[in-house]
Amino acid sequence: MTGLNLGGYPARKCPRVVHNENMPDKPEPADPPAQLLQLFDAGRAFESDVIESLRDVLGSRGTFLTEADGSWTANVDATMAAMRHGDEVIVGGRLPSVMGRAGAPDVLVRTDTDPSSPVYVPVDIKNHHTTKEAKRGTLPHSSLSQPTSRESSPGRSNRGSYWRNDVMQLAHYTRMLQDLGFHPGDDWLWGGIIGTETSDDQGERWYGITWYDLTQPGEKTFSTSDPSGRRMRTPLERYDHEFAFRLKVAKAARDGQELVRPIGTDECFTCVWASYCEQIVGPDDAGFALSHGRLRTREWQYLASRGVTTLQDLASLEVDADLLAGFVRHADTRQGPGKATEALHAAITKARMTVADVDIEPVGDTWPVVPTADVEVDFDIEWDRAGRIYQYGFRVRQGTDDITATYDPVVSFEPLDDDGAAALATEAADKLAALISDAEQDGFSLTIYHWTHPEVSKTGKFDDLASLLAGRTLDLQGWVQKEFVARSSFSLKDVAPIFDFQWGVDDAGGFASMDQIEHARRSGPEAEAARAWCLTYNEADVAAQAAIRDGLRLKAQQSHEAKGDFGGVTLA
Repeated sequence: MTGLNLGGYPARKCPRVVHNENMPDKPEPADPPAQLLQLFDAGRAFESDVIESLRDVLGSRGTFLTEADGSWTANVDATMAAMRHGDEVIVGGRLPSVMGRAGAPDVLVRTDTDPSSPVYVPVDIKNHHTTKEAKRGTLPHSSLSQPTSRESSPGRSNRGSYWRNDVMQLAHYTRMLQDLGFHPGDDWLWGGIIGTETSDDQGERWYGITWYDLTQPGEKTFSTSDPSGRRMRTPLERYDHEFAFRLKVAKAARDGQELVRPIGTDECFTCVWASYCEQIVGPDDAGFALSHGRLRTREWQYLASRGVTTLQDLASLEVDADLLAGFVRHADTRQGPGKATEALHAAITKARMTVADVDIEPVGDTWPVVPTADVEVDFDIEWDRAGRIYQYGFRVRQGTDDITATYDPVVSFEPLDDDGAAALATEAADKLAALISDAEQDGFSLTIYHWTHPEVSKTGKFDDLASLLAGRTLDLQGWVQKEFVARSSFSLKDVAPIFDFQWGVDDAGGFASMDQIEHARRSGPEAEAARAWCLTYNEADVAAQAAIRDGLRLKAQQSHEAKGDFGGVTLA
């Protein structure tokens, strides 16, 4: 297919994106959202860190093509020359396009011992975790210094959250190496990822390679031929199917045809083509009208075959046994019928709430009573790209009286090493200990509210702080998610605005805070502005938690008053 080559991402992306990118008269896509740009920046910074580690451990055994090597063509030529020469590890190479594929694996590792016929396997660098705990699992891995010496460690697995995307990209590069005649063959159908897992060896941080067997069945996908409607497939099988389809989509788009229509899924939230796709299908399309809890492509396709296409269709849908059985069959990426059923009912509920313009409602018939205490402490932490906590935010008030609230953070705008982070944690523990002591002396109850787990999980390694938090915390997000249904997500940034809360800083979010702390650690006016941003952002995070509790209490009171019940809920 002359002139049409797809890279390593399309096989794992929405097919409509491939269509849009290959239309002859395509419109300009929107700018990427700020959060996505921050992810790109963080990814590039992480890749640079890993490449420096590779330089340190490989020395002359590594060929680095990451400098200014000229054009893409010049880099391709340099990569091919290095491969023909049999260089042991090639970093930053680019492969020539072949069989409709283009690609640039971050690392190529030679697996043979015969330099006269060198062959390679791909390794990519990804700014995310690659492993997870697995009691009965084993993790295939190797060091950067001995990349082909695979070892197996018990108790962990390579099936982390990003497994599916990672193996699809590795399969793409594997097929390219096979087509170019530089792959070792069926005995080495493996690919590797250098992720964010690190170890410390006498104070030196090092990375390793997590390996993936691309021939190991690992994912159940939809199958028209299998009686169960599903079949286990290997990463290579899945990739071959997905890539071939997207190549057809791209060719049709280039020829002015349309094989796929836009379908609203979670991928759309960060996609630069989302607004264009929504224009095509219209604002009443069920997939695009939901702000959260969107179904997946094949699930939407099945509902469309049953006449469910608009938001109103979904909101009024009555689920009978026949429809549910068909939906479950097409929910091939869910973990079983129970999860599929749950997803369908959740989408119907969110559609109903959207039509009725309801942001949040209780799971049951009555509004739950929000947990309170004599002293309410809202707690939030911020950490840098190295994972070190640089800010502990404490907002303290007497009961539900927000007029009494004071914000008193523990923060450092100096670069932190492990000792500095531990010292800052001790300072935070001292502050918290004083708050607890004062409350106990006055005979007051005290609860420490936080949103999701990091305030507990990331502080767990600091013994003094962990012991003070133990038994005194309440995960407010976990409590709200258990008791309520939200039209949007249960992110703090989605829930607090329901109660008219605003952050007061641009690009409020954890990724932005990682950028801001880097600026705050410098000098000059830019640093001062970044420090003010960090403090304002963190203060807003803890204030948002209190605003949510107060807003829920007000709604509870209004609900009881509407029912003529004036005895159950009051605002302090």
